[in-house]
Amino acid sequence: MQDFDVAIIGGGLTGIGAALKLVKNNVNVAVIEAHEIGAGASGRNGGLVCSGYRHDQIWLEEKMGKSEAHELWDISQGAKKNLENILSENQINADYEKGLLFCAHNKRMFDWLQSDMAHLQNEYSYNDLEILDESECNHAISTKDYKGGVLDKGAGRVHPLKLLYGMANAAIKNGAIIYEKTRAIAIEENSNGVKIIHENGHINAKNLLICGDGYLHSINQEVEAKVLPISSFVIATEKLDFDLMPNAIGAMDTKFVVNYFQKTFDNRLLFGGGEKYTPNWPKDIAGFVRKNLLKIYPQLENVKIEHAWGGALGITPTRLPFVRKIGKAIYSASGYSGQGVLLAPFFGDILGQMILGDAQKFETLSKMPVPDFPGGRMFRFPLLTAAMSYYSILDKLP
Repeated sequence: MQDFDVAIIGGGLTGIGAALKLVKNNVNVAVIEAHEIGAGASGRNGGLVCSGYRHDQIWLEEKMGKSEAHELWDISQGAKKNLENILSENQINADYEKGLLFCAHNKRMFDWLQSDMAHLQNEYSYNDLEILDESECNHAISTKDYKGGVLDKGAGRVHPLKLLYGMANAAIKNGAIIYEKTRAIAIEENSNGVKIIHENGHINAKNLLICGDGYLHSINQEVEAKVLPISSFVIATEKLDFDLMPNAIGAMDTKFVVNYFQKTFDNRLLFGGGEKYTPNWPKDIAGFVRKNLLKIYPQLENVKIEHAWGGALGITPTRLPFVRKIGKAIYSASGYSGQGVLLAPFFGDILGQMILGDAQKFETLSKMPVPDFPGGRMFRFPLLTAAMSYYSILDKLP
């Protein structure tokens, strides 16, 4: 039961990123986490560092205008620089390496990848992209499944939990207080700021940052109307005695229900594929994901799966992050829709910048279109399941 300048709900990459920014600027900060640091999507994701957002820049230009689209691109590029600065300044070894391949699952999507690459080069001066034809793409990752791809030399992979633990250690060294196993139950705004009621009592703060993504458990209806938790699953093979990905560090394909995979530092294949939109997880996670793995890598049929796990990630209807001021002294960033490992630390930093008086990037992010999910809390899961079933059918079309 203490008073702080800023309280943060959520001990993931967003919340710890905000805490790190603030304590390095002498702000008194407390983070409360319902479970343990990294228990949510920040510690369970596939670790792929992607450029941009889930929508291409042409879509963003059409929806928001060219000026705002360019500002958003600059922020996404700034997230890469932020990641590199975090790693170097805090001496964090998080297996960061570049070379991410985007693989087209049909000819139509290969044409789209090439046009998107040309647009990024011509309009955004982004020159870290290289077209790989069908043979080059499949050779790069030892498969026969794709029609071509684009290698992004400015994107790559990172070990998310090593990154998060390094950030948390740095935040603590600079004065942040982190309370694990402290679930927020309710939020009350008052004339002095915000009172956060949790399982063990309450804390008071002048400002509150809600960074719980898909794990808020009914503490804020505005965020939960726009950010829906879905379950995603990942497996890791035994250590391989051959190089499965000779010309890429990681890869993801162009399916709506995306397959994503990377070669780890100890030469395992880490593979994510398959999602669930209900609370019921598959009884056999390894078997559930392995089906998708073998479609791409039938040669791994006899390779052992040594690790399998799942977790919830926050998605929004437009697959764009939800960044808003949602009260007199309450702010939130969440709903990264699968791209949080890069964006979340920087969006946390941007929340910190906003608290410190520089709201420019926060205001730009707040313009991203993120409507409520249709159906409200009762019907949004059934409607999402129906929509995703439709898109999964489209994924199968040539």
